[in-house]
Amino acid sequence: MIIIKAVIAVIVCYLIGSFSFAQFFAKRYRKVNIYRSGDHTADASNVYRNISKPVGVLVWILDFLRVYVILWVGGKIFFPSNPLILLLIGMAIIVGHYLPIHNKFIGGHEIITYVGLLLYFAPFPTIIVIVLALLLILFFNQARFATYLIVIFTPILCYIFQYFKILDSIRIDAKYLIITSILMGLINLFVTKRKGEI
Repeated sequence: MIIIKAVIAVIVCYLIGSFSFAQFFAKRYRKVNIYRSGDHTADASNVYRNISKPVGVLVWILDFLRVYVILWVGGKIFFPSNPLILLLIGMAIIVGHYLPIHNKFIGGHEIITYVGLLLYFAPFPTIIVIVLALLLILFFNQARFATYLIVIFTPILCYIFQYFKILDSIRIDAKYLIITSILMGLINLFVTKRKGEI
């Protein structure tokens, strides 16, 4: 029964992740097809730069909350003792954001959804890495490197926290977060290659 519930939850969450707040608000706010504006990606940064800064911030918040809230509700109600299922649910939302079924698997291209997953499973290590990433952006204008830092270093820091039993608040074995960071790297490589950036 738990497997059937998990499969249904993963499918539903993929479809939820496939819904594009960027596309929705770009159409409602400016009647613009976000896929034909700016860098042609359906994510908050494209909305922020080319549609409206406040709307872009709203899309960032909604993309983050979509993952965090679903994981929180899932952890409290549906899968309270199954962190692996919750991880699969979170990754399903993220894959939906990057590769939505309704738009030929072309979607967003930023990691705010992944940050929502990391903050749910490992709040303190994630906050530390986010602060470091923001400093990189603020002082060195290294947004892309800051993204890599979040994806790669956060799971490593989680492993260190668990190994030395520092602030025992991580909700899952860190090795599974390391696997998600590898998956994120592969997804990003696929999306970047398809956009012709590499």
